[in-house]
Amino acid sequence: MIQTRRFGGPALVVAIVVLLGGCALEVVTPPAVTVTDMPHEGRRVAPSPPSDPVPTTVWPLTGLSAEGAVPTDIERPAVGIKIENTAHGRPQKGLEHADIVFEQYINGGYPRLIAFYQSDLPDDVGPIRSARNMDPNIVGSFDTVLVSSGCNFEVQKAFIRMEQILLATYFTVSEGYLQSSEGFEKMTRDVVDKAQEFRLWGHPVTFAAEAIEKGMGPTPRQFDYAYPGSTATAAVEGSEVGTIDLRYSPSGHPHWTWNETTEVWDRFEFDDPHLTMDGNQISAVNVIVLRVKVAYTQGYNPESFVIVTDAPGYVATGGKIIPIRWTKADRGDKYHLYTLDGEPVSLAPGQTWVELVPLSGVWDKAVIKFDGVVQ
Repeated sequence: MIQTRRFGGPALVVAIVVLLGGCALEVVTPPAVTVTDMPHEGRRVAPSPPSDPVPTTVWPLTGLSAEGAVPTDIERPAVGIKIENTAHGRPQKGLEHADIVFEQYINGGYPRLIAFYQSDLPDDVGPIRSARNMDPNIVGSFDTVLVSSGCNFEVQKAFIRMEQILLATYFTVSEGYLQSSEGFEKMTRDVVDKAQEFRLWGHPVTFAAEAIEKGMGPTPRQFDYAYPGSTATAAVEGSEVGTIDLRYSPSGHPHWTWNETTEVWDRFEFDDPHLTMDGNQISAVNVIVLRVKVAYTQGYNPESFVIVTDAPGYVATGGKIIPIRWTKADRGDKYHLYTLDGEPVSLAPGQTWVELVPLSGVWDKAVIKFDGVVQ
């Protein structure tokens, strides 16, 4: 049987050359192969990595992006200013520019504000009013100056003892930390149609410069912020609400309404929009309600205790609200906010109002309502 041996590829070429009479080997070059690129439109583009929602630089008291801002502005100390919030003091000047605002209960059940300015310093703020016994503890974590129209001797001693700086219109203590300031201006009746005690204006730019001169450094961040803001704790875990009603006393009845168009809480005083002298309605991205015990430390001067180991409260963000617990260990400690499960609470970047609503110790019981339901 004859066996046939098959050759393939290069071996076959060599065999044919040998059989042709032992001629010299001939190198055979295979044909060139041409590769054509796939058209660009037919290729799949690798997806871009998701953008980091956390800004590179932020304003400390709002958490908003500070990209493009002057570094010295970002690092300047905040200025806390005591502002009247009764019917006699409203409308205020410059209140809409504040980063964080605290509302407190004072004697007679009247509401008064402490507004902190850091990212936006308006030309004028007013009416400026006196400091109270509770103020050193309220503002201690900001590590900066408090501006007021004055205070009683007990408050002066408290600021000196706690090594805090009070910028006031008059100067009665020659040592320590109570200081006078040139940043005030008494407005005339034809410019500000209010009684004399409600016509004291202040200039935050001057106050900030004085704070720097007195050694104040950058103001520390006060709250945790979520990026993007839609992932803030209340916005994710809270219950939907449209209105927040807070009754401090017959003289103080702030009201917040969620604005779906602008995505902020619009503020009202009683039934009227809370407008500034420039016609702007006060609003906030976050509304924090902290329940506080009130005691009359000098017989007539109520003091809201904000140094607590555990107290109830609420945080409203993104049209939703969540119950919380909060702590503040001492004067210099921040306000720590936790869910009922003990997890830290984050806010959405933006302006924040903190309502120090009396839990006990006042003549008229304070009331909190969400969508008309008493809490």
